[in-house]
Amino acid sequence: MLSSRISIWQRFIRLTPDEALDVIPLYHPLWADADPGDIAFADQHAAHGNFRNWARLTAHTQTALDRTGRARLDQEVLRWAFSRLGTGS
Repeated sequence: MLSSRISIWQRFIRLTPDEALDVIPLYHPLWADADPGDIAFADQHAAHGNFRNWARLTAHTQTALDRTGRARLDQEVLRWAFSRLGTGS
């Protein structure tokens, strides 16, 4: 029934690591001045090129920065955010 109501199906593929380095800094101000190594680290360990994962990770990372008063993310902040994702990353 659902397929009869959808006129155009969209297929989404994961971002490659290089695409993530290009796109994620434009996605949210949190990532705009992030070290490319930290973006690659986040993609490899948690986001896996998936925008839904990036959205969740961004929200948890922003929470971590707000709670700690830090201005920029780093791998310590990212590891805390990974622990909040519940994915075992």
